[in-house]
Order: sequence, then C-alpha cells, then structure tokens
Amino acid sequence: MKAVDLFAGWGGFTEGATQAGISVVWAANHWQIAVDAHAMNHPDALHVCQDLRQADWSLLPEYDLLLASPACQGHSQASQPKRRRYHDALRATAWSVVDCADITAPRAIVVENVVDFRRWRLYPVWRSALEALGYTLAEHVIRASHFGTPQRRDRLFIVATRRAVSLDLSPAPELPFGPCIEWDAPARWRPVAGASERVRERIAKGRRNHGARFLTQHVTGHPGVHLAEPIRTITTKDQWAIVDGERYRPLTVRENARAMGFPDSYRWPESTGRRDQIKGLGNAVCPPVARALVEQVAAVA
Repeated sequence: MKAVDLFAGWGGFTEGATQAGISVVWAANHWQIAVDAHAMNHPDALHVCQDLRQADWSLLPEYDLLLASPACQGHSQASQPKRRRYHDALRATAWSVVDCADITAPRAIVVENVVDFRRWRLYPVWRSALEALGYTLAEHVIRASHFGTPQRRDRLFIVATRRAVSLDLSPAPELPFGPCIEWDAPARWRPVAGASERVRERIAKGRRNHGARFLTQHVTGHPGVHLAEPIRTITTKDQWAIVDGERYRPLTVRENARAMGFPDSYRWPESTGRRDQIKGLGNAVCPPVARALVEQVAAVA
C-alpha cells in the first residue's frame, strides 16, 4: 500500500506508516526546516514545501492511504482569543484534506489532531463533506502511552474508509519514561540551590512526592512525574526538566524524541537549532501510535 502525508512535519506519521510496511510516496509541509528533517529520514518520498491550501492535487502520484495532521493550534485549549484571525487561517488547513480526497479519492484517510478539533464550529460541516465523498468516519481518542510511547498524550484520530470497519485498539500497558533519560549526555545541569524560590519550592514538593529523581514541568509548575510513569504531553515549548538530587536540567532533544516514540536512528539537520527541534517534535504524531493505527487500517481498508 502507498500513502501520502499531508502536513508531514517532523515525520512521525510517515515513520509509523513506514514501520507498518506502508510506502510513503509524497510528503508536504509549509515549513522548510520540517521538510528537510523529513527528507533526511525518508529520502524515497517526493517532498514538497508548500501551503497546501494552494496545492494542485492532480499532480500527486497514485496512492491508497491519505495521512494528514492539520494545524492544531486553532483548536487547542491553549489558543489565545486575541489570535483568533491567525487561528482561523490555521483551522482552514483542515479543508485541504477534503480537497485532496475529492480530487484523488484514496481508499482510506487517517487524520490526527487535538481532541478539541471536534469543538471547531465547522467540524460537523467538515465531517459531512468527507461523508459526501463516500467515506464512513470513525473517531478514536488515543492515549499514546497505551500504544508503545512513554508519554500520556491524548490525540484524536479520525479514520475515513469506504465502508464501516472495526479496529482493535485495545490499550497495552504503559511504558515508563525513565529508560529515555541520557544520564551521561553532556547537558546543562544547574544547581537547585541557584534556582528561583518558586522553582526550589516546586522541586522540594516533587522530592516529597517522587524521591530524588523525577521530572518537573518548569513552565506550568506541574507537581512532577515519577520516572516509573510516562511523561505528560510533550509540547512545542521547552518545558520539561529532570531533577537528579541537587541538580536539574532541561530534557535533551533526544530525550524529547524518545518521549514521542522516535527511534534513536531518527535524525535532523545539524543546522537546526534546539528551539526548532523541540517545536518539530512537539507538533509530531507519535510513530508507535501511527504504526498501530495504520497497520489496522491497511488490513481492513
């Protein structure tokens, strides 16, 4: 089976699909840095850097499965009201899925987004448009930690097929985040004693709850995560840190990638800065989740 990946980003959807035995033949994104990272890891696909609202879908190669992860910022609870006009433009990217399906008629479609995507006021119309094209839609809210990823990340997956299908998405036991940590990696360890009073108080609370080693979210003030548990949601912001006794540091980029389920063989251009790497990973689809879902869809579509 061949697939096309819209809004391909850092390549999580493609990586999972490839692991499931799918050949991704075309991938697109509007961000050149993401396109470069995707091409480095999936060189056999044809890559396009483009605003997909202006795409000519008749130029796509033949394929069977459409993968799409439209912009989520316009649907997330984290959205700011003052950015409504910007977010309205982001919401519009979801219509590219309908446009592409209308022209190319794939056998199946899998769309990933935040759970709040269903609260978009045009979601019923968007869904009806796909149904008008002959697809039957099924919604699945999947927690990544139940599908081989050491992260509690809830995402909505919409599966569109030509007939109703049954998928076995039984959850597996959760994975701990602890094995993801690079204890020997050169990193910016800082003394806890030199942190702000607020950070010291948060770390002290974390010690009481989790012991000497644990994860803390240094932006929102999350009370902490035991290393025997999955990490909470990885976002586009550099906000997670590891505490080790009297020192602490931000998670490395590789640790963030492991939290998303990317294999250690996955690379990105050396010229890409840490901020862009974290952004790319935070926006990605978790490859183990993509693999589990795509395997199921490919078997029945």
